[in-house]
Amino acid sequence: MDSDLMPSRPIVGSSLFERTIEAVAPAWALRRSYARMGLEHARGYDAAKMGRRTAGWQANGGTANAQLSQGLARIRNRSRDIIENNEYAKRAVAVFASNVVGYGITITPDDEIERAAWKAWSESQQCDASGDDCLGGLLRLGARERFSAGEILFRRRWRRLTDGLAVPMQIQLLEPDYLDENRTGPVGNGGNICILGKEYDALGECVAYWLFPEHPGEIAQSRLRSFESQRVPAKDVIHYFAKDRPSAVRGVSELAVSLMRYRDTADWNDAEQVRKKMEACVMAIISSSGPDKQLGLAGEKGVEKMRPGMIARIGTSDAVTFNNPMPSSGGGEFMRHQLHALAVGAGITYAQLTGDMSQANFSSNRMGLIEFRQMVEQEQWLNLVPKVLQPIRTWWREAALLGGVKLGEVTKDKYAMPRKYQVDPLKDTMTYKEAIRAGARTLSDVLREDGTDLETFIAERKHELAALKEAGIVTDTDAAVSELGLSGADVLSHPADNT
Repeated sequence: MDSDLMPSRPIVGSSLFERTIEAVAPAWALRRSYARMGLEHARGYDAAKMGRRTAGWQANGGTANAQLSQGLARIRNRSRDIIENNEYAKRAVAVFASNVVGYGITITPDDEIERAAWKAWSESQQCDASGDDCLGGLLRLGARERFSAGEILFRRRWRRLTDGLAVPMQIQLLEPDYLDENRTGPVGNGGNICILGKEYDALGECVAYWLFPEHPGEIAQSRLRSFESQRVPAKDVIHYFAKDRPSAVRGVSELAVSLMRYRDTADWNDAEQVRKKMEACVMAIISSSGPDKQLGLAGEKGVEKMRPGMIARIGTSDAVTFNNPMPSSGGGEFMRHQLHALAVGAGITYAQLTGDMSQANFSSNRMGLIEFRQMVEQEQWLNLVPKVLQPIRTWWREAALLGGVKLGEVTKDKYAMPRKYQVDPLKDTMTYKEAIRAGARTLSDVLREDGTDLETFIAERKHELAALKEAGIVTDTDAAVSELGLSGADVLSHPADNT
């Protein structure tokens, strides 16, 4: 034993057992002492204490994948059910997709030939394996599924050169149901391992996806295909999801945290409507001792029917008691509280979820939009661009070269997100103008916020000014008129190349 580890005096408060350990194995006693001090420190946090308040608090210490494996498909299916049957959930999905993708994201390559070829491919249905959508439509569907189901797959589909496509490649959107989550465990003899349908090598890199040939819930299955998941190389699949924990390999619905509240709120609303209908139906109660008297309107097979505001006359000697329903108080405030919670869970504002602007003024609405737009930009620049758009651009360049498109060197693309509509256009425009003049912002930066790019703006502006001048029209938006003070005749007399 090392004499340096021997404590100089017995540990305070130690039992006979611990003093015996200290005499026989001082190093072990010292480690136990350190562990005990750490435990006492941890118990100093209220959340770490064990007692009456935390008696029913069962926390799972497993990885994100261990938790997802128990209910990933169930959460996904329940989220879809809520979206299909709840107005607010459907609205939350629409708000997310319309702000993240909107009418599309503009990608502008530097090379002019590549720019024209990319625009022709991305703005046509040739990019979609189903032939229904352009790239913007695919991204919108992907954003909706990413929000509602938690994830979406983009699969590259190669086409023959004889298929008549300028770029022999299309993109197929696959719902996460295609990913075989039961594929979990070692794969082959190479040391790879599968986690919820994704195959990883020894270095922890995803190398393949195990996909079903058809959707497991499709109403018509092909008899020619075996319904077993097949290995697809990772280079042909883009998995669009957001990581909430470093260990997560799959995505979960953004509505998962609020699913029970959506359901309970809908049940409460239905119960309240039924109560109101019953209050309206029971207008008066007629008491009679006659054996042949009945309440309401006789329906089929003696079933009594009632309608709102109905009073049935049964006899002249019967006693009548009018119903005086007492409205429940606080129902509106309770519903607003629930909707506020649903909006927070979805990451959007209360006004966006409900369309109710009565709870916000101009300033508070703008502050809420600023916070929301920061979250949207995080989704765009940390998830959508690096994980989806850049890989799609790589796929497209590879296919375009095979198709014979003359491309230059690989350069950095410019991305223009959907236009952010201004709450106060005049003030916002003046703010942009002063920022550009002061050198704090560039025109390109402002144009990207407006959903376009500098090259497109210059081409359209040049064409517009030339067309106006040729037609003999001068507007005060021309800087020569508004800033230099020139007359319309002076502007029109200038050579066209100086426009």
